[in-house]
Amino acid sequence: MSMTGQQTRTKTEQSVKNLIQSANWNKTFPTKIETETKSCVFVKKLLTVSISNITYLRSMFPEEAYADRSMDGLPLKILMEKNKCKEAATLASWLIGAFDALERRYLKELLFIIYMDPACPEKVYEMYTFK
Repeated sequence: MSMTGQQTRTKTEQSVKNLIQSANWNKTFPTKIETETKSCVFVKKLLTVSISNITYLRSMFPEEAYADRSMDGLPLKILMEKNKCKEAATLASWLIGAFDALERRYLKELLFIIYMDPACPEKVYEMYTFK
């Protein structure tokens, strides 16, 4: 596993605000969620974008493991479910399983933990908690 540094942001704060206020952004990430079903869809989108971009920025999988998407000009890398990279396909299938648990109201919290040494998984390098 290799790592890359965080990419720098080139947009100004105002252009980011404009992006967030746009119709497509608000459609994907609404500020108010009216139903439980819409809330579930929102959480799935948020998890997909978050975990995909964490793994992409950490270079955990090859470039081919990701689909290029864009939302109002903001480029996104999304981990593909059907993947030639076995490890990426495994993570994608785990996400699908988490989505099923979320829909059935079994999942209350998801931890995404990164460790560097497979022989020592208790030594956590990074941990992300989604509640």
